[in-house]
Amino acid sequence: MAAKRRLVDDLLRGENHQIVNRSSRGRPEACLHPVWREKVIKWYFSIVSALDRQHHSPDGPFNRSSVHVTTALLDSYLLALPSELALRYKHDRAAYQLLATTCLLIGMRLTQHDQQRKSQVPSENENSDGNDRPTCQLKRAKTHRDHMDQADHQDVDAGAENGSPSHGRPQASCSSTTMVVIPTAATILQMSAAPKTISESKILTMVREVTGSRAFPRSHVITALDYIRVLTSSTQEENSDVKLTQEVAEEAYRLADISLTDVSLIGCRPSVVASAAITLALFRSHHGSRDMVSLRDMVSLRQDVCATIVGEDPAFQVAVRKVEAKLLAAAHQATHAHAPRQMQMNPPIMHRATAHLIPLEE
Repeated sequence: MAAKRRLVDDLLRGENHQIVNRSSRGRPEACLHPVWREKVIKWYFSIVSALDRQHHSPDGPFNRSSVHVTTALLDSYLLALPSELALRYKHDRAAYQLLATTCLLIGMRLTQHDQQRKSQVPSENENSDGNDRPTCQLKRAKTHRDHMDQADHQDVDAGAENGSPSHGRPQASCSSTTMVVIPTAATILQMSAAPKTISESKILTMVREVTGSRAFPRSHVITALDYIRVLTSSTQEENSDVKLTQEVAEEAYRLADISLTDVSLIGCRPSVVASAAITLALFRSHHGSRDMVSLRDMVSLRQDVCATIVGEDPAFQVAVRKVEAKLLAAAHQATHAHAPRQMQMNPPIMHRATAHLIPLEE
């Protein structure tokens, strides 16, 4: 219980840091194109799923975590721009496509770096051979401002020939995620049948702009998935009111995926979105029928979930209840549009290259 509490507290501290650095702009809808945004998020899931099948790496960076991180990058970058610049991405489809593609490359790389960092924690002290060689060559520092584009250029130069970064060849002491090569800009463009207005050089230039932005994260990007993952990893021996089975966790993940497409949830804390998704998933698990609603049971579940994450906080519970209503509406709409199946990472959703994100006829 204490270990889980420490993990949740760490997430809350990281979330608070993200909130402090976030733009205080009022309504995100004013500077974002909701339809384009929804399309690119579905496109993200399609590309990541296709890459996951290609590499067959369950612990690699090609999963829903990449999509959540990528979406956070896209939103934070646009919301940090001056209004007049942000409006460009609301009206210029080519510019938005370029930015969205760039954020996907960065998001997958950040996800891979975080996985490598976590995998190195147990064995950080095992390298005692006196050499300064790091356990894994590719560091998260490469993504900070001046280095993200350098890492990409090196990957492009070497990866075009042998499919692996010149400076990041796997070593025996590296985690399994090191074996997975993040695709180059050229690969993504080929997979997505991108228009000619988007080129590899333009993407690498945009990489420098995004990573140089004040909105670019300098630490792990906290998402709703992190909280769900912590509660799912709880052991049955822990004295906790909230324990997520794998089935319940998968439903919570699905709801968190759906939350990404609702532009009104951009300003919500990840802990609030996660609490809402977990509460709804637990309720559906307990009652079976998704149409069966008991206010008393829902309130009780919400209180337990919120207490597990932040403790007794009435204002937090009110925020969670509001997000629950939006998730229910979005899930209902997605069910009729068959969107949940499109956004699940298991089973894979694509069996061919996907068309680019925003059709030209729109």
